[in-house]
Amino acid sequence: MLDTREVFEMVTKQTEPDLDSWKKQEDRQRRSARNRRIGAIVVVAAAAIAVGIFALASKPGPDHVSVTNPPSAIPINATPPIGPQIVTSDGTPVTQLPSELWDAKSIQLSPDGTTIAYIAPDGSVHTVGIDGEGDRTLTDGANTNTGDAQNHVEWSLDGTHLVYAYSGNIYTMEADGTHQQAITHATSGFGYYYPTSRPTGHDIAFWGGSSTGEDGGPPNAEIYTMPAVEGANPTQLTNDGAHNIEPAWSPDGKRIVFKHGDALGIMRFDGSHLHDLTSFTQGPWAPAWSPDGGSVAYLHCCVETGTPPYLDVQVVDLKTGDVRHVHVDVATDMNGPQWLQDGELVINRYH
Repeated sequence: MLDTREVFEMVTKQTEPDLDSWKKQEDRQRRSARNRRIGAIVVVAAAAIAVGIFALASKPGPDHVSVTNPPSAIPINATPPIGPQIVTSDGTPVTQLPSELWDAKSIQLSPDGTTIAYIAPDGSVHTVGIDGEGDRTLTDGANTNTGDAQNHVEWSLDGTHLVYAYSGNIYTMEADGTHQQAITHATSGFGYYYPTSRPTGHDIAFWGGSSTGEDGGPPNAEIYTMPAVEGANPTQLTNDGAHNIEPAWSPDGKRIVFKHGDALGIMRFDGSHLHDLTSFTQGPWAPAWSPDGGSVAYLHCCVETGTPPYLDVQVVDLKTGDVRHVHVDVATDMNGPQWLQDGELVINRYH
């Protein structure tokens, strides 16, 4: 029979911890935990690298710029009425816009080149895709503007808003037609027309004068500017009785070119230093400044007379005064040229 001492020694030997085994187990657990941490760090690092690569790939840079005038799927039209086209500086068509807009007024391509704003024959403001799809009527057709160079619509620089002329006043709205508001409040018998946005700020230029008058603007037509906000007061820049209409800002926002009687007038943004660039027997109409600020395109009357008359697009070099023809005919002086950032022009052509 085992004595008490033997029993104690037996139990002790059976239950005494194996320190070497514990140490080995602890080392295995530590290695496993360390491996799990390393694996997690690798996964997170890989995800971060992938996100970084995607961000670098999608971030605009010198070789990743927005397209001013993406191509339209519409084939180039050569049968009158041709409708609006994007043409090179010598008149070669490169993009056909919806031909159905040949009788629209104030055709303006959005800054991203995807959407056209225009004024329909009934005076309502519309937008439509450059492929002719998705035409939207943004205002009603109760617009009472009738005379030459009264109606005009133009995009804001970021493409989110439109400024337009409607029934003798200047309005703004969001590009989807919401939040329409008049920012001028003309008195009876007087109106404000043909707004254009300043490239370097929130000001607009336009002309004001009698709501009825001779073709090309009444004798009391003058150029005005004001901030494009409700409650601002127009500032009159001209006062010479030469029917001053259809203003356009220079790219740096420091000068304004406009139809100054039968001449192409230019002045500083505050109305000072007014002088004529060139004179005509008829015109020039609807001037537009080149993106580099060195030239002005405009319409010259008339290649052919009729209803409407066919006008010629010309460009004057501001340094030399030399005038050249773009060699396209347009349907009406209600569709002046729009100059795009790449030096091409939007022209509404009849033939």
